[in-house]
Amino acid sequence: MFSGTDTVSPDGNTMTSKFTDQSEDKPVTGEMVSVRVRKGPAGSHAVSGSWHSDKVSSISQNGLTVAYQGTEDGLKMSDQNGENYDAKFDGKDYPVQGDPGHTMVSLKRIGNDTIEETDKRDGKVVAVSKMTVSSDGKWISVVVTNKERGTTTTYKMEKQS
Repeated sequence: MFSGTDTVSPDGNTMTSKFTDQSEDKPVTGEMVSVRVRKGPAGSHAVSGSWHSDKVSSISQNGLTVAYQGTEDGLKMSDQNGENYDAKFDGKDYPVQGDPGHTMVSLKRIGNDTIEETDKRDGKVVAVSKMTVSSDGKWISVVVTNKERGTTTTYKMEKQS
């Protein structure tokens, strides 16, 4: 379902990861650059140690575009890979249709400009996302806490016309 190649720079301080996620209808491809945080044990493989994701340098278009539509009491989401949901701001679980991981999503409104989305698989919380719309409505800032890996990812989504 997922394949990747990691290439460590000659100085051992950066790693470029090229990936293909085939869990979607159309594979999502991309490239990410990480910086070394801590070396691995003496004599270990070049990728051994700890790395910090620095930037995503490319990702296929079908992995970038998502559509949101506000409803009277909730939110609809759809992406170019056939995943979608129609959930209310009531904290109840709703299925993400077309998701091979059978994710359930619950939504809560936190203020006028922020929504919290909780994703679950097999009843266990796997991620919590906070999405905040900018005051001019042109951006959504997203903070995703991956509960399985203990990581946090931040990014911005730009509104398309």
